[in-house]
Amino acid sequence: MNNKITILVCCHKQDYYAQKYPFLPIQVGRAISSVDLGIQGDDTGDNISWKNRNYCELTALYWAWKNLKEVDIIGLCHYRRYFLLKNNIFNIGVQKYVCGKPDIVCDEKRIISDLEKYDIILPNKPNVKNTVGEYYAINHSRQDFDVLEEVIKEFYSEYEDSFHYLMYSSNSYSPCNMMICRKELFDDYCEWLFGVLKKVEERVHIQYYTPYQARIFGFMSERLLNVYCIHHHLRVKHYKILSFVSGKNRPVILELLGHFRSFLSFELTKKI
Repeated sequence: MNNKITILVCCHKQDYYAQKYPFLPIQVGRAISSVDLGIQGDDTGDNISWKNRNYCELTALYWAWKNLKEVDIIGLCHYRRYFLLKNNIFNIGVQKYVCGKPDIVCDEKRIISDLEKYDIILPNKPNVKNTVGEYYAINHSRQDFDVLEEVIKEFYSEYEDSFHYLMYSSNSYSPCNMMICRKELFDDYCEWLFGVLKKVEERVHIQYYTPYQARIFGFMSERLLNVYCIHHHLRVKHYKILSFVSGKNRPVILELLGHFRSFLSFELTKKI
């Protein structure tokens, strides 16, 4: 079995991001940006780059689905948010670290080994205060959630039980649209995901949304990835997420235990 790995690093502005193999930095929303980061854009080949304000990192996901062929294992992360792929993921030489340029290390052998035992790698699942569905309705749009549920029932009824379980019986899910899996599974997921979102897009009116709420399909897909895994009884390996940010005087590395504002829980792992 071949094991060529590509992990997309979604970027939208000039900053430090992982570039060494197997990471592939990709500028999301390149078609509607006035800035050229000088890296791979999501606006080549078959793409939906112009939809980035509504699809967020999914424009990179779509680009990879349609245009990346010579790859066996594929993943997605963000320029400041990575899977904890190695216990010492950051090679904290003081000079590099103070400059805000940590050496992000990927343990390829661990990924390959884990994907021999599991189907997909996802972020750890933080708990929300409500059920996953209630949490979406409170923080986003109840009407949009109802439309999504209608689309699942009408066109993807085989997923209805899994959707109902996650949304109404669970209070945790893997966030951020981050994943690592084999390309065959990735392709199947994308086929289903973008089919669902296309039908939802035809029924909602996002031209009146705030910029934050206009990111509707990125929000929905975070839940739908979990629905897909539940429905297909996928064996999921959960990794922690590391997110690094720059303080006023020096970078601070945070071990990200949660994602969303109302339930973010950070553990300070290193501070120099």
